Amino acid sequence: MRAPDQTIHIGLNAPPDGSVEAEAIRQSLSSAVRVGRHLFLGCDETATLERVTDLGGGRFGEHRSYKLAELVDLPGKDDDEVDVEGLAWEPPYLWLVGSHSRKQGKAKRGMDFKEASEALADVDVDDNRYLIARIPLEDDPEAGGMVPRKSCPDPRDPQRTLTAARLRGRGRNSELIRELSEDPHLRRFIKIPGKDNGLDVEGVQVDDGRVFLGLRGPVLRGWAVIVQVEPVDAKGGGRMKLRELEAGGRRYRKHFLDLDGLGIRDLARDGDDLLILAGPTMDVSAPAGVFRWRGGMRVEEESLVPAEALERVTMLPHDVEGGSDHPEGMCRFDEGHGPRTLLVVYDAASASRQDAHGVTADVFALPSPGVLGTLAETLTSFVTRDGGS
Repeated sequence: MRAPDQTIHIGLNAPPDGSVEAEAIRQSLSSAVRVGRHLFLGCDETATLERVTDLGGGRFGEHRSYKLAELVDLPGKDDDEVDVEGLAWEPPYLWLVGSHSRKQGKAKRGMDFKEASEALADVDVDDNRYLIARIPLEDDPEAGGMVPRKSCPDPRDPQRTLTAARLRGRGRNSELIRELSEDPHLRRFIKIPGKDNGLDVEGVQVDDGRVFLGLRGPVLRGWAVIVQVEPVDAKGGGRMKLRELEAGGRRYRKHFLDLDGLGIRDLARDGDDLLILAGPTMDVSAPAGVFRWRGGMRVEEESLVPAEALERVTMLPHDVEGGSDHPEGMCRFDEGHGPRTLLVVYDAASASRQDAHGVTADVFALPSPGVLGTLAETLTSFVTRDGGS
């Protein structure tokens, strides 16, 4: 496990109208992306998008919270959680993805058998979780910088209007789910809750319209999955459809990666490479780390990526017992200026990461491709993989 090279403080204390408590936002960070001097953040317990601004000295503040229902036509009720698990910035659009997963009840300590068995039998399907959307950002000096809009002029062509849109279909009948329901590898996992190795989207990256979706689950006999799609505008406005990619009319591609049995928690771009935040699929004691897939952003065909073709960038701080500090989101932090760095945010932040106004996140120096980690990291990964102690 590696200590961070820097720690930053993210002030999160201004929900939109009191419908969401600031503490709930601080406790449920699941994704992050840097856009200029701003960080945009997603949470897995809200229907909002958060923005903070670089104040200098390792501090981000001036928290703004935007209701997603005011930006894009959500599949479900306006205030139902979206479970935003991935964010990506490809100008002029901010892309976001929901988990597309079913949610199972928890058996909590202190419950008797009847209560626990009923909780474990309760599986919810929230329509807003089945969301893939793009939202334009507009530079508005009066609003303090980049602001998400339902529509706005294109800064590259003021005669053209940019519009927010989501993938067509509603909830579990979204176009992505309809496509995957015929897939020989993934169809059996669509109705299984996400935390039980069911379908669970937790990362997104975008390159020239190609959208890469990293799956926390399922992990298939140790192989993690990335699903690649290409949403394009559909007729009528406010909707996107999937472009045909494969023979026979299939509208997605699959990539299988050997991440030591871990699932994908987030994706980030580093040039033509794809950085993969990996962690356990289920509620088990397991490590978390970042892998590099060389040339992953430029792949043209479906692929099988063995462990020896992936570089282990770093092992991350984590609560291996599963109680808190789950590495959930990451993004490039340096924006191409100065030393190359990676920001990691944590879900279920421990008390040591929180104060009354915000949480801390970690920044790690990003080694150049092909540069091995420290001997300690290499030994740690070896011992973890082979079951040592």
